[in-house]
Amino acid sequence: MKKITYFLLAFLLISSCKYDENPYAFTREFDGGTFITPDGKVKYISGTPDSLIIVTDNYAVIQENITYVKKYDNGMLKDSILIYGHVYSKNPNPVVCGYDSVSKINLLERLKQNSSYHFKGTEAPESFLTGEDLFAGKEFQSSLGLHYEETYYVRSFVVTGRFVGGLPVYKDIAYNQKDLEINTKSPVDLWVGGGMTDTPAAFDDNYYWGATSFSYNGYMFILQGHDEAPMSNQIELYRYDPVSNSWDNPYKNFTVGEQVNFTNAVCFVLEDIKLENNQESDYLFLGLGITNDGDAGNVNFYRLELTDVLHKPLGEWGTWENITEGTSRADFPGTITENSIAFSLNGIGYVALGTTDYSNEPVEYVYKYDPTEKSLYHERGTWTKIGNFPGGKRTEAVCFTLGSNVYVACGRDEAGVYKNDLWMCRQTTGDYLSWTQRTPFPGEARVEAVGFALGEMGYVGLGKNSSGEALSDFYRYNPFTNQWEQRADFGKIDGVQVGKPRYEAVGVGIKISDNDYRAYVGSGWAGVPELDFNDFWHYRP
Repeated sequence: MKKITYFLLAFLLISSCKYDENPYAFTREFDGGTFITPDGKVKYISGTPDSLIIVTDNYAVIQENITYVKKYDNGMLKDSILIYGHVYSKNPNPVVCGYDSVSKINLLERLKQNSSYHFKGTEAPESFLTGEDLFAGKEFQSSLGLHYEETYYVRSFVVTGRFVGGLPVYKDIAYNQKDLEINTKSPVDLWVGGGMTDTPAAFDDNYYWGATSFSYNGYMFILQGHDEAPMSNQIELYRYDPVSNSWDNPYKNFTVGEQVNFTNAVCFVLEDIKLENNQESDYLFLGLGITNDGDAGNVNFYRLELTDVLHKPLGEWGTWENITEGTSRADFPGTITENSIAFSLNGIGYVALGTTDYSNEPVEYVYKYDPTEKSLYHERGTWTKIGNFPGGKRTEAVCFTLGSNVYVACGRDEAGVYKNDLWMCRQTTGDYLSWTQRTPFPGEARVEAVGFALGEMGYVGLGKNSSGEALSDFYRYNPFTNQWEQRADFGKIDGVQVGKPRYEAVGVGIKISDNDYRAYVGSGWAGVPELDFNDFWHYRP
């Protein structure tokens, strides 16, 4: 069930190309097709032609599957594949920035000067991907940034060559001979709600804010927020079905102890992991936050198996289990925090940042949770502190995941300064994280915003500014160009702000079908009881 998508942001050949005349080129980790140089030399790679997965107003997702790679007896290609990717243009048979041969350019210098590039390892140039990394049946997908309402022609390319003395010597550029013609759509950029046709059903348990949320198998789930009544001692989990436009309570009212309900918590999902029964399952993990007791916080984490929930009657999901308290459980090594962030990468859970238990002191700590690292005293997995967030102490930040990268934005520091920076992290050896600062969020610095991924793009919006005002603006981040663009304000219909500005809301992105991606955003409040909300809206990009 784990879906591994390969996105390589490596070489983005931009400044040497004119947008309307020549193509942009993106490299990625694997490529396929039958590749021929402009002078007719066949390179020893074959596969399926590029195919379109989805096209929207300014990006398309292209997929290809390598079915065969011809090798010599020593297992190596005659020429290593040093770079591979897509080119696209408004004219048929696109080529890389107008060049048919590497002999016409100093390719390495061009890449250094005009590219945002990434190596598979940490050192260049030995870490360029080469032909021995390719193997039969490898599927990949890549995203291209396009203008809307245009026709484009796309084809794959490879740059071949060898390493001589540890340096790449480029030999040929070869192209897949079959173009993929695509037509981009008009931008929708529309929020649907407020009584419009297809308005999402309102949350059915009154007003809610400070909850945590996630998407799973086409559903949206939210849990552990405030409402207008006193919090109970329950874990409360709600599910929204975007197809039937209905809410249900598939597992609610699980007692976790007297006055131990918690809000401003975090959650993450780990897929296809083997636990005590050695069977692969998907699990939800929930923890931290502030409890109903105004002087205490929650440092426990609970898990719930998700794999079979769609096949069981409501209310018969199984049991939440405390994985951090009791015999042979590993304590969470951090302090009790609220307003932290959490995410998962390749079977590992991560928890970071937040505010310590009612002291209002932000922290910069980052922890990882490995459910498979067990011992006599840690039979439910192991927590490890893995360093600090390079942006400093931070709370009330927002994060979203695109492919194998996680992006963290906004929040406030220990001096109360509101932030708009953006940081990207990826896994390194030992499941540690490597951080890189990216283009800052262009909107007003804020806290308690909403962030989610939708298709190949990340979105951040809503929240509260340093003056305490609730916000409604939204922005989209393109990881391939490292650029932001402002999108439609949340809840605005024909210029009228019907959906109210808010913070402490929830939001998720869901794939409804191959051509229907939507985000769902709702709940939250604006600081006073008269401005707390149970409405939900869906966004069409």
